[in-house]
Amino acid sequence: MVKDDILISRLSLLIIMAKAFLKSYPMGEFRKQAIMANARFVFYEALIRSHSNTTPSIIKTQPQTCEHNARQIDNLFLLRAQLLAIMVNSFAEKKSKGNFRKKAMAENIDLLSEYLADGFQLGDAKILKVA
Repeated sequence: MVKDDILISRLSLLIIMAKAFLKSYPMGEFRKQAIMANARFVFYEALIRSHSNTTPSIIKTQPQTCEHNARQIDNLFLLRAQLLAIMVNSFAEKKSKGNFRKKAMAENIDLLSEYLADGFQLGDAKILKVA
């Protein structure tokens, strides 16, 4: 596994944890600590990658190319991953309440899931190549 696979796996786990929270599944102390640790990991890994993907001088001088647009989409994905980590952490610490915030988290999860599913081919799944 490479670092990108670990980030995607941890982000997928964070999405599952967030969906469980949105469905009002109980959150014990162990699950709360796991959510907070996973959110911290996803936040900082996405932060590191978003800073390495963009440099202001390159963005201002490059014309709009397909590669540039892909980089912007990847950067937006990383920012949404950071946002999800913050949202989940605040809910786990019971600092954030309300239906509007839950709805915003659900929309963010949908957008992240759509990005992760984009271009996914069943044959590409490494876990299926075991047998």
